[in-house]
Amino acid sequence: MIHLRRAVPTDEAGIARVAHEVWNQAILPPVCQAQITTPGAALWVAVEGNDVLGFASAFLTVDRRGKRRWEVDLLAVRPVHRGQHLGRRLVACICQAPQARTAALARAAIRVENVASQRAFESVGFATDRQVHELLLWTPQPGADAAHSIEPVTLLPVDTLTYRGLWIEGLTGEGITPEGQCQAVRVARSWAARERRLNVGALIPRCELPALAAELQSQASVHGTYYWFRLPPLDKPSI
Repeated sequence: MIHLRRAVPTDEAGIARVAHEVWNQAILPPVCQAQITTPGAALWVAVEGNDVLGFASAFLTVDRRGKRRWEVDLLAVRPVHRGQHLGRRLVACICQAPQARTAALARAAIRVENVASQRAFESVGFATDRQVHELLLWTPQPGADAAHSIEPVTLLPVDTLTYRGLWIEGLTGEGITPEGQCQAVRVARSWAARERRLNVGALIPRCELPALAAELQSQASVHGTYYWFRLPPLDKPSI
């Protein structure tokens, strides 16, 4: 029989196997253990006996106005076990985690072409406005003075099961000039280099790309298109 529960430290090998089968990626063991044990994150698994069939992970972030968000970061089910609604059930469970109750909303960035994940999230109440965002990535680069002001941009260091990165929010928002955008990315790239993070990323609405400095567009690589799915407020998704 398949059970859904919070992950425990001994699930690490099974979680790693699922990540390898689904994405051909390795997990970061210290991050996996941290998501199992620390209060700012949660990791749920679907298991049959001692076998991990799938997992969902999430963590808290805070925006520049102090609003807490529950970031449902990864959802994976082994191919052989798909079609059993495990993705939907895992999303519902991760959104009932105690940590999630302290957030104003839950959200997930889902690839435009990943229809199966979109359906899983929609089935527990998530919705999207179908605005397409492009994921722009910059490599770490030492040298910038991180003490410089970068308002109104927010930098969020994030540790996920498969990478350690730095998110940029508000890069094309109101009140920031092209020069300010470039300064923000320079600071972020320096920060990422100093902490040996994999990359600096920003999800930019496609309609706002013309507002992004041409220099930054030429320096970035595009890694897919995404929709934001949101679940406000965090009450009781149906399992």
